[in-house]
Amino acid sequence: MALIDESQWELIALEVLGELGWHTATGADVAHERASASDLVLPDRLLAKAHEFNPQVPETYLRQAITEILTPASQDAISENKRLHDYLVGGYRGVVGIDHDGLERNPTITLIDPDPGRNDWLAVQQVRISDREHRRRFDLVLYCNGLPIAIVELKQAGLPQADIAKAHAQLGTYLSEFPLAFRACVLTVISDGVRARYGTPFTPLHHYSPWNLDDDGSILDLGAAAEGTTYDTPLEILLNGLFNQERFGQLMRSFTAFDEGDHGVAKRIAKPHQYFAVTKAVARTIQAVASDGRAGVVWHTQGSGKSMEMEMYAALVARRTELINPTIVVITDRKELDGQLFDAFAASTLLPSKPVAIKTRSALRTALTQAMSGGIYFTTLQKFGRSLDERQAGEEHPLLSDRRNIVVIVDEAHRSHYDSLDGYARHLADALPHATLIAFTGTPISQVDRNTREVFGDYIDIYDLSRAVDDGATVPVHFEPRLVKVGFASGVSQSDLDAAADEAAIGLDDIERERIERSVAVVNAIYGAPQRLEKLAVDIVDHWEKRRSRMAEFVDGPGKGLIVGATRQICADLYAAIVELRPEWHSDALDSGRIKVVYSGSASDQPPVSTHVRRESENKVIKERLRTADDELELVIVKDMLLTGYDSPPLHTLYLDRPLAGALLMQTLARVNRTYKGKDSGLLVAYAPLVENLTQALAEYSPTDQARRPIGRDVAEAEELARALVAQLEALVAGYNWRARLEGPKGWFHAATGLTAWLRDPQTPGNRVEEGELGVGGRFRQLAGQLGRAWALASGSETLGDLSDVVRFYEEVRVWMAKYDASEREGRGEPIPEDVARLLRQLVADAAAAGDVIDIYEAAEIARPNFDDLTPAVLARMQKATNPHLAIEALRDTLLAEAARATGRNMVRERAFSERLADVMNRYTNAQLTAAEVLAELFEMAKDIAAEAKRGETFDPPLGRDELAAYDAIADNQSAMDVLGQDVLAAIARQLIALMRSDARVDWTIRDDVRAALRAKIKRLLRGHKYPPDQTEGAVKQVIEQMELLAG
Repeated sequence: MALIDESQWELIALEVLGELGWHTATGADVAHERASASDLVLPDRLLAKAHEFNPQVPETYLRQAITEILTPASQDAISENKRLHDYLVGGYRGVVGIDHDGLERNPTITLIDPDPGRNDWLAVQQVRISDREHRRRFDLVLYCNGLPIAIVELKQAGLPQADIAKAHAQLGTYLSEFPLAFRACVLTVISDGVRARYGTPFTPLHHYSPWNLDDDGSILDLGAAAEGTTYDTPLEILLNGLFNQERFGQLMRSFTAFDEGDHGVAKRIAKPHQYFAVTKAVARTIQAVASDGRAGVVWHTQGSGKSMEMEMYAALVARRTELINPTIVVITDRKELDGQLFDAFAASTLLPSKPVAIKTRSALRTALTQAMSGGIYFTTLQKFGRSLDERQAGEEHPLLSDRRNIVVIVDEAHRSHYDSLDGYARHLADALPHATLIAFTGTPISQVDRNTREVFGDYIDIYDLSRAVDDGATVPVHFEPRLVKVGFASGVSQSDLDAAADEAAIGLDDIERERIERSVAVVNAIYGAPQRLEKLAVDIVDHWEKRRSRMAEFVDGPGKGLIVGATRQICADLYAAIVELRPEWHSDALDSGRIKVVYSGSASDQPPVSTHVRRESENKVIKERLRTADDELELVIVKDMLLTGYDSPPLHTLYLDRPLAGALLMQTLARVNRTYKGKDSGLLVAYAPLVENLTQALAEYSPTDQARRPIGRDVAEAEELARALVAQLEALVAGYNWRARLEGPKGWFHAATGLTAWLRDPQTPGNRVEEGELGVGGRFRQLAGQLGRAWALASGSETLGDLSDVVRFYEEVRVWMAKYDASEREGRGEPIPEDVARLLRQLVADAAAAGDVIDIYEAAEIARPNFDDLTPAVLARMQKATNPHLAIEALRDTLLAEAARATGRNMVRERAFSERLADVMNRYTNAQLTAAEVLAELFEMAKDIAAEAKRGETFDPPLGRDELAAYDAIADNQSAMDVLGQDVLAAIARQLIALMRSDARVDWTIRDDVRAALRAKIKRLLRGHKYPPDQTEGAVKQVIEQMELLAG
């Protein structure tokens, strides 16, 4: 049965879009509407709609506006994308003129009408784009009013080598080659039919999202059709969800956000769970304003984008006319008032105003008393407390505002905010009696938190742990218990210790300091015993060094780890113990060192605690280093900072040496569930007893979460998986006895390269399979990749020591396979997928660290060929190589490089050699040639390449390299050679190069007028020499392309 290829998926996509009201066409149909081959815009359609939407604006102003809109302000793709996005959403106000009354006018020119029925929606298949360096073909381009607002890249379903990672890599190539083609692009779609994802042109692959919900926001099971449709494939469901024209407009206007900060511009688009949660929350808010002020609770699991939801909710609420320009108050944890959520709001360009942090009770009262509308204020619940005078007098909290257009957003609303803090919820109600309250939480509201529901209302939307993992919004977290024995003092029990730790964890006022100090003393005496900390430090260092090494190939570096201690004293002492073991990890400088400690402090602190007390601005530097993947900082020790409201995507391992429970435990575990390139799971290493607490915390979650445990999976599962995968690999490679080659100083090397050659050899039994199926080599890649990830989790286990050498060997072979795969893709001019690129970077890093040089010819056990001395004896030695398949691949790579060198910038000849090489390799892959026959053909090709450098000398007079390139461009069809002959074509080539050089005074490659004149001169020259008329157009095009290459 034939596989569904890309063109069939394109037709399926066009059918869905057609049913949604999009007109459809082919690239050829609209080619004449484009201003140039390198630009996707259809300017006449844009101008026509601008006329329709802006009838009061004169024609000259509209034409001027369209010209200014489409003229790039820079060549930076994301800057241009933001510039166009602002015009799409807010209109264009760059044209100023005088009306017939003599008054100056600055009209807002609408480009896309809010009414989707008034816009021109067009889906175009097979759109070609080219410039002087590149030619590409986009599978689908979706237009709104002539602007390319979405680009779809499709791959063939069922082919292992054609998946969404390849589609994403392809889009990345397009973006680098044609950055301005994406300037109006709202979103991009990638699909292999089996999977479909969307993001922005700048979104990393791990942040692309499926759309797997129906029109009501309910989850669609795999294979189930959306109600009222026959759409049952992921691609159809995604297209139906995204390109409903009403919803697409909403996503563009309200759910696409840009951030501006020190790191430049970033773009984000909402995932489906965020879109539905925010739209529901806004609707409930409007209802609550008119009723009891309780909008409800959004429970979206930690790491799934809750902060972004709050930002988009605030932006939408602020613009709703029903709320009459509301004031928004965001209540957050006291430690995070200037934290990540505030920073996210501050960086967003989606919000109508910048947030203001309110840090004192008096400032809060002043702001809310004086503001009549608008504004976004960040504060803490404690700021709604009564003053000392009010408490002593028994007075209620004063009224600050009785306006109804105040919306209070609470981040993480749990009972600690209400039961343990002197009734702050009541004070909030006294201060703002008619405000509307809504809560966003990453963990479920406990069953005993009845008061929380009484304050906020019921759930608005739930996105649990399992859905987040299934959608790729978060990664699962595995649990590895590594208890370091605790010796209890007389009269102290485990429950006493837990209670003391709980008290130390609660944010309390200054009057509670004495109770805190008693609690800390208990914890320090037990968890901070010197002998215990010494053992703990040794275990953490050993575990981290193994873990960072195993994760390096997946996350393109060591990644990051977080160590959580029970008290500040323990954190400081643990740091000292670790740097005693690894002194090179320490640095006094804030911006260097591989390990740091972060906690708050006061002037009364004494060493060693005071050693690590810093200003908040200095702690921010460390926080930023921890989320920066290529910073040398790897480990940070904390007590309670960073446990909530902090994201570091490269963070993959959490060492927890502190008893935690409930919501705080789950929030802490979520520090390692963020998605990141190559990261498919996080790891919790528990030195404190957590099994019971983890079970109790999960009991508050959904039944699916309790059954599947996306957070808290036992690492023993990874150990079992590692053993099973090794067994499968042993069975798979049973046909090659690699252990027999382990003898001798290079035994490991020969065994690894030998197995690599056997796995890649088309003649190996099991490698000749039907299209879409995995051969032995493909199956090895798959299993070895799975083993690598399982081993990254389980390598700390003491029960897997017998597997370490075998796992390391198979990993070595997987890296060699990736190297050859990448070389093969480069030879075909295809982009290298990010996962392979990461593996190769790690291979190069490892080789550099070890002082090794990776020599492909040494792996094949043959000598590197000398192109000036290609004798039959050299061929015979290659054909007798121990690893003939590696010899073939080595010679192929060298031929590609030598052909590029020998041909210079001769487009025709380099293409001819490349196609000839590809044909030979394809016949070998399809078992039409033996290894010896392939080597013979490659050897003949090598001799032709060696002769290439002297080919110009065979002409009379000789042709230079540029002249030879021009000759090949016009001699590339047999009829021209038959009619004119070699000497006439050589004369034409000399004149062509003279023409090109005569125009060297101007850059004709970017001057359209000079380029047009040159094109006319070339045509006249060919016509004057009676070049075959039916071949002239093709020859002119090829000559222009060759000249562009030479000019470059």
